[in-house]
Amino acid sequence: MKPALPFRLFVPHSRTYLIALGIGGCLQILMGPSCLVAQKKAPDAGFGLLAHWPFDENYSSSVNNDLYEGRPVGGAFTSIHKDKQVAKVGAGALRLDSGRASGQKTFVAVRNPLFGVRNSDVFTVVAWYRHEDLSGDGSDTRSFVWESTPGFSLAFGVREEEGRHDAEWWFQTASHAAISDASGPPIAQGQWVHVAMVWNASQGYGKYYHQGELRDEVALPRGESLEEMSGFHIGNHRAGDGSRDWDGYIDDVAVYDLELTPTQIRALVAGRENGQVVHAGNLLQQVPQPEHQKVIPRPPDFKPPLPLWNGERSQGPLVGHVSDDSAILWARVPVSGTYTLEVTRPGDSDTPPQSFEAVARASEDWCLRWEVSPLDAHTVYRYRIHRASETLWEGEDLTFRTAPEKGVPAEVTLAFGSCANFEASSIWTRIRSEGADGMVLLGDTPYIDVTDLDRVHDAYRRFSSIPTLSETLKSIPFWGTWDDHDFGRNDSDGTLPGKEHSRTGFVHYRPNATFGQNDEGIYTKFRYGPVEVFLLDTRWFSRTEPSWADPEKPTLLGKAQWEWLKQGLLASDAPFKLLACGMIWDDKKNGESDDWGTYMHERQALQDWLGQERIEGVILIGGDIHVSRLLQYETVEQVGYPLYQFIVSPMHGSVIPSLNVPHPALLESAEEPHVFLKLHADTTVSPATLEATWMNREGKVIFNIQLDRDQLSRAK
Repeated sequence: MKPALPFRLFVPHSRTYLIALGIGGCLQILMGPSCLVAQKKAPDAGFGLLAHWPFDENYSSSVNNDLYEGRPVGGAFTSIHKDKQVAKVGAGALRLDSGRASGQKTFVAVRNPLFGVRNSDVFTVVAWYRHEDLSGDGSDTRSFVWESTPGFSLAFGVREEEGRHDAEWWFQTASHAAISDASGPPIAQGQWVHVAMVWNASQGYGKYYHQGELRDEVALPRGESLEEMSGFHIGNHRAGDGSRDWDGYIDDVAVYDLELTPTQIRALVAGRENGQVVHAGNLLQQVPQPEHQKVIPRPPDFKPPLPLWNGERSQGPLVGHVSDDSAILWARVPVSGTYTLEVTRPGDSDTPPQSFEAVARASEDWCLRWEVSPLDAHTVYRYRIHRASETLWEGEDLTFRTAPEKGVPAEVTLAFGSCANFEASSIWTRIRSEGADGMVLLGDTPYIDVTDLDRVHDAYRRFSSIPTLSETLKSIPFWGTWDDHDFGRNDSDGTLPGKEHSRTGFVHYRPNATFGQNDEGIYTKFRYGPVEVFLLDTRWFSRTEPSWADPEKPTLLGKAQWEWLKQGLLASDAPFKLLACGMIWDDKKNGESDDWGTYMHERQALQDWLGQERIEGVILIGGDIHVSRLLQYETVEQVGYPLYQFIVSPMHGSVIPSLNVPHPALLESAEEPHVFLKLHADTTVSPATLEATWMNREGKVIFNIQLDRDQLSRAK
């Protein structure tokens, strides 16, 4: 008799199955008329160990270091602690000293996505961690051992509630389903604990092991894949902003593109097998499991495949910049060729359509941009897109409206938002239902965090494919600037290598009227009725030259952008002039340098110039900090009237309460997720009014303020 073969069967719990021994000894599982045959599962094939950070000498990975070398963030607060009495494995451990008082960013950043034979189909991530308040200054209430970027595809950490520290783990799927458990077990302070997480999409489950024992096993939605990642943080969450740093030690972190078996995970916890030392770097050799795993060589030129968004899908159409006599329409079709846009007035059957052509080219990632003019002011147009005789897009809902004519009394509503992820959020639907005439993206829209052009393009494709976003922006014009995460890196400035790739992707996917000057920067402006918006670029030029305001200090705007801004403000007769950018116009007070507080010499010079040139009606707008705030500055002597700053952030669901810092000019603030700013300007009344309303995606008003033009004018 042949020996029995082991098998595993995963079936829905709500059905009844009949198990029978069939012909030839084949085990049969019957459900109605069908018969499924359970056979011995072939070993999973994978590259095996993808990355391994032993933290004995430095931050390098012992394998594939060209892809997965760690970069320490946090200066002296992040270090390799070479003490065998403290380290759990080997000669050293990663030491991260951060807490509520210091607010210091402390983590190790890995700048490439994790990927294996089947991209992200199967992962096992393991680590030792020891939670400890090293400086006695308190720890963040949520502290992460690891999290992928830009989303939480793979995340593990500790959450503090009522003095108790519980383990929490997360998977985030490509459809934005969050699979998680924050119920523990409790984690003792100052003790080493082992964690292993398994994502196995092909088998349809995820697992969490605590101290070598299976704690959780969850079923994954059918056909789900992990949300795309661009990098990996050890000791911090995806934002890397200092708010959820690890406090304590981390050791022997590794990632495999195979599912480790319970035997292997227990061997990692024990540290020995058959008298031999076992760690994450030698596990597959010391504890082989050939019946479950087949390790295959990794080709030296193997690159991470781009996900579904890479090329097979179209994006758009979206309405970009509009003026009182023109419009820009945008779409992406991954097939080279010439595409025609036809524009008509609804109900006007006597006038033939206006036709405009655009060419999709691989060099521009097949992005199409139609510049449409001349058009009449404040008029609704319908559009249709076709290629030869094939209609690609048409319908009653494909419309746009041009801006009101300059100088003519009008009411307009513009929405502003920052910090949006790839979630199909109802905030986009809310913006449309609130009657917005246009949408301004202030940056971190989306989170990209790389400068590799393929990845930049891919992130913009994915963002443009968000159903609620595309449904809104196919009929409402939008404009955009960038902040650090869509410029390239957290807290990055103009010295960032590869920033030209970020600009190329931005130009391809953002239908603004202009993009800086001479292929430098992406600043632009637009007039919409009584409002003129100056969208500043506070990344490209920062720290690249001496400041125009003080040659002894670095610049933020750069001389070219400053001259452009001055000329634009001097020429503007708009009642309301909005100076908008990604960063806030103050000091964030968190140790980072990407705010106007770092470049206060340029803000003060700007305010001096506004006063000297008697420029009225100016409002400051910022985003970035995951907190919304309203500030009124005492600038009457300097500018001639008080300046206001409107800060709106975030459009996604993650707030950072620690950045809601005191300020003498602060009037209102809220740590509110899913928020946008609704600005309503009205010049049909005298004096003209500007109402600013901070609103969440449910339509709840967080706070608001109403100003009139006299309040933004110099005393007569």
